[in-house]
Amino acid sequence: MKTVVYFVLLTVYYVTMTYCQQCRQVTSTVCDDDINSFSRQRGDKGEVGFPGKSGREGRKGSKGDPGGVGDKGNQGESCALGSLGNDIVRRLTGLEDFVRPDSCTNSLLDGNQFLRNGLKVYCEDRWTVFQKRLDGSVNFQRTWNEYKLGFGETDREFWLGLETVHRLTRSGKCDLRIEIQAFDDTYSWAQYSSFYVESEADLFRLHASGYIGNATDRLNSHNNQPFTTLDRDNDSWGRNCASDNGGEAGGWWYTSCWSSILNGRYGEDGVISWYGSPPPKTTAMKFRCD
Repeated sequence: MKTVVYFVLLTVYYVTMTYCQQCRQVTSTVCDDDINSFSRQRGDKGEVGFPGKSGREGRKGSKGDPGGVGDKGNQGESCALGSLGNDIVRRLTGLEDFVRPDSCTNSLLDGNQFLRNGLKVYCEDRWTVFQKRLDGSVNFQRTWNEYKLGFGETDREFWLGLETVHRLTRSGKCDLRIEIQAFDDTYSWAQYSSFYVESEADLFRLHASGYIGNATDRLNSHNNQPFTTLDRDNDSWGRNCASDNGGEAGGWWYTSCWSSILNGRYGEDGVISWYGSPPPKTTAMKFRCD
């Protein structure tokens, strides 16, 4: 009898334990699935919080060594036109030389010219004319300042100005040419391969050498002489050569006093002279520099 009861109780226990174990497995599976499913759901976005404090500024790094000089690049073509642009630039440069040359030597035009440095000059066959006598219409008995700055009109009689002559000849690489036509229409000329005029501080001293021509060299005795005018006596004579002959001599590079003077009173009986030649009717003094 005890054996039967014991067997029944054992069976009930076994069935109960098996059922509970299955129940725990099912419950665990269902709960785990619910928990996992709930954890995968995203909640509502919360409000933006207040910004935090800025962090401390980092230490400034040390300056690096300067880089080396790069290779020079190739010259680019002008504008977007390529070789055509380069050609246009070359032509415009040539036009600038034509319209505003840096000297009469580079000018293709005769007459009044404004050089690239702003000076106004008179060009003639690529020479710069700085003195012209034609008919005696301009008085050449002038003061120092007038000879310094110039006077007259270039289409008639004029003197360009010693300051301008100095600025354009100070390189020393210039030729001087003097052209003289007498009242009997005899033509003569004298040319010097080295010519320049010093600054006002050096009294516009004349330097002219290397003579050729069919007129006698009448600047030889005036070479290396300072300029003299009615109001500025710089010659080596005991009196002012510019005021000699009643003040008709005009400004010139006098010694004591002259073997040539092209700025004197005009006329066949005037003071204007190139010694040894007939009285000049027209004169021109011009220079050309390299």
